[in-house]
Amino acid sequence: MKRYILFLLWLPLSSYAQEASVAKGRIFEDKNNNQKLDAGEKGIANVAVSNGREVVLSDKEGYYQLPLQQDNIIFVIKPSAYRLPLNEYNMPRSYYIHKPLGSPAHFKYKGTEPTGPLPASLDFGLQQETVTSSFSAYLFGDPQPYSLQEVAHFEKGIVNEASKGSNGKAFGISLGDLVGDHLDLHIPYAKTVQQMALPWYNVIGNHDMNYDATADSLSDETFERNFGPANYAFNYGKAHFIVLDDIIYPDPRDGKGYWGGLRPDQLDFVRNTLQYVPR
Repeated sequence: MKRYILFLLWLPLSSYAQEASVAKGRIFEDKNNNQKLDAGEKGIANVAVSNGREVVLSDKEGYYQLPLQQDNIIFVIKPSAYRLPLNEYNMPRSYYIHKPLGSPAHFKYKGTEPTGPLPASLDFGLQQETVTSSFSAYLFGDPQPYSLQEVAHFEKGIVNEASKGSNGKAFGISLGDLVGDHLDLHIPYAKTVQQMALPWYNVIGNHDMNYDATADSLSDETFERNFGPANYAFNYGKAHFIVLDDIIYPDPRDGKGYWGGLRPDQLDFVRNTLQYVPR
């Protein structure tokens, strides 16, 4: 099942009924790329930051503030003129997972450990980059290995070939079904894609879900642990990319299997991010 990627161009947990707290911090230019706000490093204005539903812009000093529930990921929407920090697998790490109670402990595949109290300031460092309106990127459809042997086939048959032509590419995206139900293969998959030597984005697929989940809001716990938010956006050149989890599990119609579609909170996110995107 393919996921949506919109070129432009979660159902809420019961905790959503609880009183929200506030996440705040600063978006800054990270001159030395150490992901710390050092003396002399200045804030960046007009950078979009989201909690997965609301989207706000940083002010002229780089400060932002967002409402926060008990299960949120705060993330930066990459501006065209800046690049995001990457983890060891070349995947963006400009996000903070807020799950004070952690993911359900009984899940077969681990989610996030309890994150504890919210830091006083969630600061995100970016670095300037020059991009053009014309660019090319790699899109991988459904790698979907079911074993380490199939990860090796993916490496030999796809990654080794594609990496020969990765020079000059801006980034890559894997379009869902990163693995075939065995979520302990997420990291071997990531290590393989790292060889592309490009910033790499990931879309959740129906074979990347936690089937232990009894609510759709919990079906992406392992994906979030390994890759960050399942719904996010980024800018490159004059293109705005919106990545969405379009799998509703369990199927709300009969509680069996999954259903393709989008939840109201996801449509809110689309609406809220597009208000800051020029027509």
